[in-house]
Amino acid sequence: MNKLNTLLALREKLANRYAAMIGDYTSFFKNKQGAFRGVLKTHSPLDGYQVDQTKVANERIVTTVNEKMDWFLKEASEYINTTLAIEASNGENAPTVPLVFEGKEYGPFSATVLLRLRGIVENDKLATMLSLIPVREETKVWVPTTEEDYIKRGNIFETERQEGETRTTETHQEILKDPNLDPQHLPSNYRAITTDIKKTVKTGDYTTQFFTGEWTHQQRANLLKRRSSLIDAINIALQKVNDREAVECNVDDLFKHLIYGQK
Repeated sequence: MNKLNTLLALREKLANRYAAMIGDYTSFFKNKQGAFRGVLKTHSPLDGYQVDQTKVANERIVTTVNEKMDWFLKEASEYINTTLAIEASNGENAPTVPLVFEGKEYGPFSATVLLRLRGIVENDKLATMLSLIPVREETKVWVPTTEEDYIKRGNIFETERQEGETRTTETHQEILKDPNLDPQHLPSNYRAITTDIKKTVKTGDYTTQFFTGEWTHQQRANLLKRRSSLIDAINIALQKVNDREAVECNVDDLFKHLIYGQK
């Protein structure tokens, strides 16, 4: 069991670490969405043709939203629990009420704990971070991945493998026949007229498949909705715990002493 003064000394360090993590996550979500995406492209050329490098890629998913959020919960836990433990200790004998959130009870908590908890949940920087959680393209059809390495990690989805043919246009020259001349008796100064003939030919086969560790738009929207609902639940709990007679507290003499000195 920690002493209260130990928790107070620890909180500042944890608060700084928590704030830095929020900043790092916000930046990562905003600027590194490619880390949540993968693609596998292959190209098999026909004899006589080269591999089309624009059709070849193997970009692996670096991380998933769930992996990032699991780490966030683990790292944020010490700061949040320490902060609330300080409030609970300071108001050890204060009235408490349960916090009911989506049908489940938590607590019970005192008013000071609820106020501190609301401050954490309402924090604008946390709200910004959550609003930037990467979401995947809804124009693609996503299904749970069948790739073994990705299955082990969980919460990774893939598109159906697309197949197609690579083609190119080849050009060769043909001599135009002059109907007014006998090919066997051409004049000595005759110059043949040529034309370019273009033909589209197949050069190979390609496949393309996309992968994602992002959330759906609905998942992110539900999270933001739950955040609002939790704030509402905290406010309801605060109304209940504060539904009692107020205790008078008069410090007039104290502040007279502050202004004029002791008489």
